[in-house]
Amino acid sequence: MKKLAVVSLGCAKNLVDSEIIIGQLVNAGWEYTPDFAEAELILVNTCGFIESAKTESIEHILEMAKFKKPGVGKCRKLVVAGCLVQRYAQDLAADLPEVDYWVGLGEIGEVVAKIEQETTGSLPQIKEPFLNDANLNRYQATLQHTAYVKIAEGCNHCCSYCAIPLIKGRFRSRNPEAIVRETVELVQAGVKEINLIAQDITMYGRDLASSVNLTALLQMIINEAKPQWIRLLYAYPSGIDTELLELIARESSICNYLDIPFQHINPRILKLMNRPDAPEKLREKLGLIRKLIPEITLRTTFITGFPTETPAEFNELLNFVEEGHFEHVGVFSYSREEQTKAFDLKPQVNKATKEKRKELLLQAQQPITQQFLARQVQQEQQVLIDRVANDGTAIGRSQAFAPDVDGVIYVKGYQGKPGELVSCRATHHDAYNLWAEVCPI
Repeated sequence: MKKLAVVSLGCAKNLVDSEIIIGQLVNAGWEYTPDFAEAELILVNTCGFIESAKTESIEHILEMAKFKKPGVGKCRKLVVAGCLVQRYAQDLAADLPEVDYWVGLGEIGEVVAKIEQETTGSLPQIKEPFLNDANLNRYQATLQHTAYVKIAEGCNHCCSYCAIPLIKGRFRSRNPEAIVRETVELVQAGVKEINLIAQDITMYGRDLASSVNLTALLQMIINEAKPQWIRLLYAYPSGIDTELLELIARESSICNYLDIPFQHINPRILKLMNRPDAPEKLREKLGLIRKLIPEITLRTTFITGFPTETPAEFNELLNFVEEGHFEHVGVFSYSREEQTKAFDLKPQVNKATKEKRKELLLQAQQPITQQFLARQVQQEQQVLIDRVANDGTAIGRSQAFAPDVDGVIYVKGYQGKPGELVSCRATHHDAYNLWAEVCPI
């Protein structure tokens, strides 16, 4: 049987697209393999969000092209898809003749036809990104018990630093029936954790009927799919309302966890970023969340070195982090992206300053995360086991840890398989992770 291998770069939304592509190819007679040397078809699903991601994508394309050489691999079809293709197709095709097929975001549902019918090297059709309303089969290429479900595509916010609207276009919600059907199928296949994702999940349904929104969708998923965990990722602060928070507090299957990108706290920088929430509104929202869900775990991201950011404005952000509003924090150095409004802002902050500010924010957050971990020591909690090592140590997560971006829980004495929910008691912690033991029955 013909074999295919896939490199999926960038965010979880890209991973969903990769799994849909694999599913189509498997249905067409291909066999998925993790061994690139054995694959006759290699797909690289690229990211084009920031400069470092573009560089990484091109490096992986060139690395995979080596498997076309005799004695190195069996690759006959090198396929490149994703955001980088959507944004730079013509330039890429001119610079990378090693690539046989280019797949734009609007062609994800047509991969088999493209490979079978088009001549090699042809440019992709640049059209609106694919929405999986037809529920094309997915092939879970990673963990079998946790899955990302993309509920929308695109973004309407147009933050001045962000290229996503240029790449993915306007915000478009998937049909709620399609989302529910997908979650039902995933749960029936053994998935314990459903991670709902979009550029902003709180915008879900605003482009559909007036009765469709995130809260209504969640209730449908709970009623029909009945997953053990539902995790909400990438919630815009202004879109989080009392109705949603009350549902999270009421429904035990919705993780007490929110990922809320703040990006900054200084009013002038927020305005330059084209972020609508003033600092006082952001603080009010944090207060409402903590009031309605006292035990919630919050994650955010910040950008350092945004153009014109002064030392005083950075210190304002640093002080905000030190106040301890978030259990998990990610920090990005500003990446200057062409065609965005921030590209021409002056003065630009130099790279060394951006990186130093990033490091200072992470250092400020570290004791806060450690305090959060210390509070969990000796507490009993449900842990979803992701992997089991040969020495019997398992690696898992509680509701307070999202996959891939937060810390993990190392569980000693676990004798089962991955994918189980296990009662554990934490014994100690390091900077980002917990160690735990299985609770006796």
